[in-house]
Amino acid sequence: MRNIETRNTAKDWLRLAAKLSLLFTDPKIRAAVSDHFKDRVSDVTDTVADKYEKAVDRFQDATEALQGRSYWQSRVPGFLLGVGVGAGLGILLAPSSGSELRESVRDKVADVKNRVRRSVTHMPSTGTEG
Repeated sequence: MRNIETRNTAKDWLRLAAKLSLLFTDPKIRAAVSDHFKDRVSDVTDTVADKYEKAVDRFQDATEALQGRSYWQSRVPGFLLGVGVGAGLGILLAPSSGSELRESVRDKVADVKNRVRRSVTHMPSTGTEG
C-alpha cells in the first residue's frame, strides 16, 4: 500500500514539474516571476542591511560605554524637552476644565511626593552614616 502512495506522490510531483516547465516557456510569465523574485530579494536585502546597521550602531555604543566614552549626557536635555512639550500638549488638549486639571495635577504631584518620601525613609542603611 505504501509503495502505491509513493508512486502516486512521485507522479503528482512529475505532473507539477511538467506543468511549471510549460508555464516557464512563456516569456511573459518568466519575466513576471523574475521581477517578483527580484523585488522580494531586494526587500530582504534592504531589511538585512537595516538590521546590520542598527546592530553595528548598538555595538559601537556599547563599546564606547565600556570604554567610558558614553555620550548619554547629550541626550538628557532632549529627553527633558520632550517631556516638557508632552506635558504642555497634554494640559492644552485635556478634556477637563482648567480648575479640575490643576487639582488633578496637584493631587498627582502630592501622591508622587509622598511615595518618594516613603521610599527614602524605608531605604536600608548602607552603614556609611556617621
